[in-house]
Amino acid sequence: MSSERKDTLKKRLDENYTAFIASLQKKTVSELIAMAPEITAAQQLHEELLDACDDDGVEFLLRFDDPLETLRGLWADALTGSRTEEISHFVWEVQDRELIEEAPKMVKQISTEDLRRMEDQEGLVLQGCGGDLQEWVDGINGLLTEAGILLDGSLFKLEDVSLFQHGESTCLLFPFEGVELDVGRLAVWRIQTHERFGGTWLSDYVPNRLGGFVHEPPRQKPTMSLTGMDGNIFAVMGKASSLLKEAGMGDLVSHMVQRVTTCGDYSKALNIISEYVETELSPKSEPQKSTKKKKGRNAHER
Repeated sequence: MSSERKDTLKKRLDENYTAFIASLQKKTVSELIAMAPEITAAQQLHEELLDACDDDGVEFLLRFDDPLETLRGLWADALTGSRTEEISHFVWEVQDRELIEEAPKMVKQISTEDLRRMEDQEGLVLQGCGGDLQEWVDGINGLLTEAGILLDGSLFKLEDVSLFQHGESTCLLFPFEGVELDVGRLAVWRIQTHERFGGTWLSDYVPNRLGGFVHEPPRQKPTMSLTGMDGNIFAVMGKASSLLKEAGMGDLVSHMVQRVTTCGDYSKALNIISEYVETELSPKSEPQKSTKKKKGRNAHER
């Protein structure tokens, strides 16, 4: 991340803290005494929050006009000390538990080159998806549920959908991983709605529109021990990110961070990290070949 983003957050925190201190001037002595934990929390966050955040944490906090006020009450409740690692763990929990309702979930933005490296995946590509992305995801979930394509209450989540630009067209990729689908019905639906959505399979879109998939030799994952890192997912994620970058696999970092920060569970987060770096939790057996869901024999791109 550029220093500009951290500078922006620092300036915002300074402004927030100045405004908070100014507001205290209007309080009575009894009110100030009652606010003592919150005042302490504000001071600690102002002094240590920036250093406690990794790149993802900085981006998360920049979603708010007043991140200090947003976190102040929560940190006052969770206050256990002033150590940087405790604050970083606290920010992780805020994201993990979605304690802040105003925090918007965001669609991942990927490039067409990222798509060309997804040969082992499958999904539905929709074209011409301008406007509110949450409405698009909700709308597609509704249509596919009504058509009996999404099964057992399964839904596409906004944070799992990827957005990319190709020419002047805004496109969305709905990955099949993590959802239960009737692929046969989806193939029929895609053809019936092609004029409306321009729907096509990822495995068709890349060869026909982007020149084909990029074939890269398998890369050796770096090794990392989880010993002594229990309870601090930021520390684990930060170390894994550094190892990936050192191993020339920095392109995987943003995807790993996005998956970790939206998984909603510490144990799941460790298992996700262990997919990218070799840890005690990494599976020992050789990974299986692609398990993507295949489209039907007659499901060709239009």
